[in-house]
Amino acid sequence: MTFEEIFKTHYTYVVKYVMKIIKNQEVSESIAQDVFIQLYKTNWKEIENIKAWLIKTAIYSSYNHIRSEKRHELRIEKASLNLEPIDIQTLDDKYIKKEEIEDVRSTMNDLREQDKKILILRYSGFKYKEIAEILGVEKSSIGTMLVRAQKKFKKIYTERKGR
Repeated sequence: MTFEEIFKTHYTYVVKYVMKIIKNQEVSESIAQDVFIQLYKTNWKEIENIKAWLIKTAIYSSYNHIRSEKRHELRIEKASLNLEPIDIQTLDDKYIKKEEIEDVRSTMNDLREQDKKILILRYSGFKYKEIAEILGVEKSSIGTMLVRAQKKFKKIYTERKGR
């Protein structure tokens, strides 16, 4: 299969999955184009499952975009804090939310890579079949893997919170 054929075959599919995460058509198309540029720059002829590679790369690129957007929003928010009166309750809520986000992030970092991936994919709206394709495992094992990953996450998270 030529690169052009791969692009024509999978471009719409990649945009669709990025849209599930990003919820913006233009940005999704831009990310999909970047994914295909990454594919072109790699030794793509040696990739066994192009579709899974594209989706995995699209997911990571989407989350990188979200992180970048959040950093940008935080910079804007920081600048605007100097212009607005300070609301202590709002600051407390933001601190608590930030602390919870950091606890979740730390917990995710303590999980095995496979557990992290399955949780991220499932909570990003992927179906068991799609997760199985991306992770390269049988669809029948996804439910068990997901439950185990959720239990590990809950155990680590509750230990971290001291509950």
